[in-house]
Amino acid sequence: MNDQPQSEVNPGMNVDARLAFPGWIRLASILAVVIGAAAAIIGFLTAPVVESWLWLVVWFLVFGGAAQGVLVWAAIFRVAQARWTPAVNRLGHSTIGFLPIVLGILVVLLLGVRFYVPWVWNPLPEKAAWLNIPFMIIRNLAAMALMVLLSFILVRWSLEADAAVARGEDLSRNLHYRLNSVAVAITIAYPFVFTLISYDFIMSLWPTWFSTMFGPYYFTTNIYMSLAVLVVMGVLLGSHLRVGRYLGPDQFNDLGNLMLGFSLFSMGLFFAQYLTIWYANLPIETDFIIFRYLRGPWVPLGWAAFIIGYVVPFLLLQSRTLKRRPRWLFWVALLVIAGVALERYVLVVPSVMYALDRPGHLLLFPVSALMGLGFLGALVLAVLAFLRRYPAISAADEALKEIYDREEEVLV
Repeated sequence: MNDQPQSEVNPGMNVDARLAFPGWIRLASILAVVIGAAAAIIGFLTAPVVESWLWLVVWFLVFGGAAQGVLVWAAIFRVAQARWTPAVNRLGHSTIGFLPIVLGILVVLLLGVRFYVPWVWNPLPEKAAWLNIPFMIIRNLAAMALMVLLSFILVRWSLEADAAVARGEDLSRNLHYRLNSVAVAITIAYPFVFTLISYDFIMSLWPTWFSTMFGPYYFTTNIYMSLAVLVVMGVLLGSHLRVGRYLGPDQFNDLGNLMLGFSLFSMGLFFAQYLTIWYANLPIETDFIIFRYLRGPWVPLGWAAFIIGYVVPFLLLQSRTLKRRPRWLFWVALLVIAGVALERYVLVVPSVMYALDRPGHLLLFPVSALMGLGFLGALVLAVLAFLRRYPAISAADEALKEIYDREEEVLV
């Protein structure tokens, strides 16, 4: 971790810096992938089948959401014309190699819906137009494929712009407009795609329940978690990338401020959803909340996720000193990731256990849970491979900063 003041961190760094990381990290990641794959095989062969499928759903939501979320932040920063994010954007780009794996896991989950989706076992005729297997497969594959395609275009065009800079060419405003257009498309598509994911892989597992607030809550908490992932990546990789001028206390302070805002916004959406369910007081809506936050074995986990992932980070991030110290911010980011991941577990598992008439049953089969190591190892390998191959600074974003700086000088 790099906790030096910004002015003391490698002031003469080269924007073409590449990742120089200890080899044992790669070996450990490969081992994690092997363990995860073995856990998946053993789990599906020996554990209750539904438990293995539910662990796969949870890890898909956590790691798939994080990988796509950090890339969405790169698009958001470009749309906002943020000038402090050339290194942060490249960290966001680095998860692109993991997205085909996410798409592959989605295919597996869609092929196995009969094993873990309650409305398949007990169809609801009044919702059959939406809750049917062919339509579920088509809409999810089309939506996620669109998201992955737009992400690849953004990263590809950004790398092409980097190559143009390396050749000594001046970047035209047209190239920036082209990058901006795909970034805008990503930021528009993301809420729709991940609202769909939340409907089909969380809400439909309790098919009689619905909430118009749940989609916004889900994709908002997802990008909140992705901010925390960016902080963790920045702290762990910053010194190895030698980009201190672009990833110092000022940048971490800005990321911390964004985390603070999204923690508050996420809690606001949580309360807004609870309030509408409370004053309506309809059993078809209240059961979902009661089962997780008011009565039963899931209540401790539900409140632990809320406190760890939202309340504690909100309180800690009030400190400007903490946000400017990467090592301290790193631990707050881990709290956010742990809290949101636990919340995904609480949102998914109780619904299916309730449908199986096992409402007090928690998923405790440890081998199936180890599938998460495979996801983590694959994500780390994808990030390391990208950052070892491409510059740590997005030259296109750095050129954009210079263009706007020159325009400001002219105006002044």
